[in-house]
Amino acid sequence: MQKYKICPSCNTKNEPTRFECLNCETDLTGIKITDEGNEKMMENIDSVQSTLSKKLVRVCECGAKNPPNARKCSACQEDISDIIPIDDTDNNTENKLTFVLSSIDGQYAYKITSEETVVGRDSTMREYLASKAYVSRAHAKLMVVNNELLIENLSSTNYTYVNDQKIDKRTKLQDGDEIGLGGICIGGKRQDMAAYFITRIGQCM
Repeated sequence: MQKYKICPSCNTKNEPTRFECLNCETDLTGIKITDEGNEKMMENIDSVQSTLSKKLVRVCECGAKNPPNARKCSACQEDISDIIPIDDTDNNTENKLTFVLSSIDGQYAYKITSEETVVGRDSTMREYLASKAYVSRAHAKLMVVNNELLIENLSSTNYTYVNDQKIDKRTKLQDGDEIGLGGICIGGKRQDMAAYFITRIGQCM
């Protein structure tokens, strides 16, 4: 197997007897003689060390980060055994927020994954809203802008409310805000034919 010295400056392979790089004249004194077998072995070691230095996580569909060997999500208990672990720094997950609307009755939750989402009986979340007669077919628009969640009313009949206040323009939502589609809470009671959600915003949910 051919032996050589690899220049630390330009990576040129030089004869083992050379003291200067043939290409850039870098001093090769003290550079160890190697061969293709040793070079590949060192590349494999570097690759393994690089992988071990990364913090791997399994990211559930709900947005929660879990240890790479976890089989169930610590947040929602869903099976995550088929999710491939990724580097924790991938996709800027440290700063990206997760937005979820959870129904007041605890029967439904929707994770917002698009920059614009129209919700209504004939739109997104229709599987839950189909029986809510006070909710319009296209009732409200949700927008993710600069890592913030905004809501805009689209209904001209029963309107959209945030914390029991009717909105007439784009409104920023905060964690814990209550959204009423087609109704408000009156005397502690909510209307059966309207839909109510709690806004959940965070990095791990």
